[in-house]
Amino acid sequence: MQNKIHISVILPVYNAESYVEQAIQSILQQTYPHFELLLINDGSTDNSEAICLTFNDARLVYIKNEKNLGLIATLNKGLKLAKGTYIARMDADDVSLPERFAKQVKVFETHSDALVVSSDHYAWNGKQTLTRVYNQTESDVLKSTLLFATCFCHPTVMMKNVFQHENGLYSETAKHVEDYKLWMDLSFRGAFYNVNEPLLKYRSHTQQVSVLHHRAQIENSNQLRQHFLNQLGFTVTLNELELHNSIGNNEFITSAKHLKAIEHWLIQLAHQNTLLQRFNAEAFQNTLHKFWMDSCGYTSLGLYAYQQYKASPLRNNIKVSQRQLFKLMAKCFIRQFVGYASKYNTPNR
Repeated sequence: MQNKIHISVILPVYNAESYVEQAIQSILQQTYPHFELLLINDGSTDNSEAICLTFNDARLVYIKNEKNLGLIATLNKGLKLAKGTYIARMDADDVSLPERFAKQVKVFETHSDALVVSSDHYAWNGKQTLTRVYNQTESDVLKSTLLFATCFCHPTVMMKNVFQHENGLYSETAKHVEDYKLWMDLSFRGAFYNVNEPLLKYRSHTQQVSVLHHRAQIENSNQLRQHFLNQLGFTVTLNELELHNSIGNNEFITSAKHLKAIEHWLIQLAHQNTLLQRFNAEAFQNTLHKFWMDSCGYTSLGLYAYQQYKASPLRNNIKVSQRQLFKLMAKCFIRQFVGYASKYNTPNR
């Protein structure tokens, strides 16, 4: 083992024989050398263990759960064993790019208040095509995004190792949304940052959690949003909460009344934040604008939705490029005629 362990990488493995070799290689090939890789086999019944044991690297620590404990318990086991100053998350079906650790550590070294550092990533189907996914950069924008959805792609994240107490671990009650809950908890303890370049290839396939447990993710995310709103001091009625969850879950909008209600609620959130001062006003406006634009672009209302977007005070003082406006108009027209196309709208992984 390296004398210096700056990073503890937590990589749970469960029946990942098709992908895990590539995931492990991507960690061992990092340009930043001072890490331990906690490879935790969570009771796999396929060939995952044999693949893991083929690697001979002093930085790799192989841990075997004799029975399947589930992702949350396995992640918490890794947090308790971690020796590093920082914790890096990694999934067995993804690929980290070689400079990932070096660039994330640099953010921690230059920002003493940093608690969580993510990065942009590539959406990837395992083949040649890569689609860059951009993340927000400002801490208050990232944190206020949590009112609606997760603000990080889980395996892109590196965190300060503040997990010395039981109440700092992943919540066992937040099944399939354990990362969303963790970001909410950590949002009160330090600053969030993002490296503005893709440092991970995030693989999509039919066996990932967001596909297999989509309904549970929706229901549990709804509960987390209500708790977070209350925790921050926002006042919300049951009708407003239902509306709020429809925004967070990216539900398809088919009535002008629904779209207007969304606009009204987002404006109300802005007014409440002015009183509460939970988030920087400009950052919060950017967040609300983002979800307003998304809502207008996901309707069957055509040009009406586009006009409502442009006329709304939610876009006041927001810089929007002509390209963004054109894309929104195109979405409005296409979805008016094509209508709802069934797909997975995942609030988190």
